[in-house]
Amino acid sequence: MLKHLLPLGTRDEFGRRARTKQHLIAVIQAHFKQRGLAPIATPLLENEAVFEPYQMGSYQLYRLFSNNGRTLVLRPDMTLPVARFISATNVPLPQKFGYVGDIFRVSRQLSGSYNQITQAGVELVGYASLKAEFECLTIANQLSSELIADAVEIELGDAQFAQRVVASLTDDTTEQQAILTALFDKQVPRYTSLIGKYRTQPLYAFLQAWPRLFGRPERIFQELAAAPLPATVQPSIKRLQTVVTWMRQTMPKQAISVDLSSQAPQKYYTGLTFRGYSQAGAGYLFSGGRYDKLLTNFQAEAEPAVGMGLNVDLLTTLATNQQTAYAEQLIYFEPAQWAQAEAYLAKQSHAILSLADDLAGARIEAQRLNAQLIDLTGGVTND
Repeated sequence: MLKHLLPLGTRDEFGRRARTKQHLIAVIQAHFKQRGLAPIATPLLENEAVFEPYQMGSYQLYRLFSNNGRTLVLRPDMTLPVARFISATNVPLPQKFGYVGDIFRVSRQLSGSYNQITQAGVELVGYASLKAEFECLTIANQLSSELIADAVEIELGDAQFAQRVVASLTDDTTEQQAILTALFDKQVPRYTSLIGKYRTQPLYAFLQAWPRLFGRPERIFQELAAAPLPATVQPSIKRLQTVVTWMRQTMPKQAISVDLSSQAPQKYYTGLTFRGYSQAGAGYLFSGGRYDKLLTNFQAEAEPAVGMGLNVDLLTTLATNQQTAYAEQLIYFEPAQWAQAEAYLAKQSHAILSLADDLAGARIEAQRLNAQLIDLTGGVTND
């Protein structure tokens, strides 16, 4: 009913976006299959208790009540339900999973965020080696190159670095959290005030520079080497250096940055973290990291794991915007020419088949889609 109330151009844009999104999902799922990821699906409704150990960012949950009085939520995250599923079903580990599904979050008003997001993701559970991080970074690099034309930068971080630095300053957990909050929220005046009491410590010069500790890896590692950092953060630094070296060797064209002044994408991460964003802006295309302790919320024994989520809606927006730079092709043909039409279609990345009964109908369809009409019954026309 809604489409009849919208202007023709708006309906065409909705149609273009829907086609693009389904194409991207198909490409992602095919890539997951090629990388050996087993498809996994989790319930849309989950017990609220699944998400209780973690404050889910700057958004609220959609809550419902079951007939037995339990509080249910529309899932705001995919990793936690996957972890619950693995624990409840005693799936033998290690395992590689891939998924595509919707998540629901009540975003802050005027934040520009959608409340329903389609997310695709990877969960590699039972793998302690850095090869699990490498696999996620490889998938992210390959998919972003395949799905959109914009250059994508991968930003690396570490979930434990900041906590271990502030723990070396004070045992007061309240003060630790205050410093971290001011740092992560870029509340520079408050942060400067909080670190003032440590001005006599050797680490003070580093603390002053910390809010700007992001950028090219070479500069960041140089600053880290010059600072009297506690021994507890050295494994994090070494891990970041190893990952950067590996990325330089295996994906030399990939833009890389390091950020040690921002919060991890999710609070359950325990090691390396990563985000990917386009030069076009508009938010992170994907994010992920290691979460070796997550399964302990559902079972006694911890399991090493690395996960990553891709924002399919944001990828769709970028891909749809890029499509406006050229016209799609609409292929008109007679039923007896179906094989010929399929052969032509296979060679074109932005063509679709016209199912119109006659050439006049195909011309109308091409005009509505702003597409070039390819008439296999009599040549090429731009009508």
